[in-house]
Amino acid sequence: MKPHKPATKISIRVGVRRFTAQRKLEDWGSNDLVKITLADKISEYILRIGDANAFSLNIVIQLLTRGKVRVDFRDSSERLQLTDFKDIVSRVEAVHIFDHWVAENQFKSEPPDATQRIMMEPPGIKLPTAI
Repeated sequence: MKPHKPATKISIRVGVRRFTAQRKLEDWGSNDLVKITLADKISEYILRIGDANAFSLNIVIQLLTRGKVRVDFRDSSERLQLTDFKDIVSRVEAVHIFDHWVAENQFKSEPPDATQRIMMEPPGIKLPTAI
């Protein structure tokens, strides 16, 4: 099954915050906002994270089903957002987009140099409280 829109045609905005020497995060800088394709970001994450495609897949699923996601690394934090919210798809379609990109590129990655810690936060959801 071929996805309706490939990762190379999906545009995203990326904001980056880096830790300062005092281990405090810098503010999200408007100068750091970059517009790239989802395919470029998938490629970057597979190289950065290594053989753990499950992390990359989860990031892509969150991005494509919710429209935005924040990814925390040891030394930085990235905020990804779709430039066009018409690109939001179902979970199944998001998996197809990721799998189709990996199959087309037959991406083979090396094991990571160090253990990575990635924390994923979906956008704020308020749960009902008991009375």
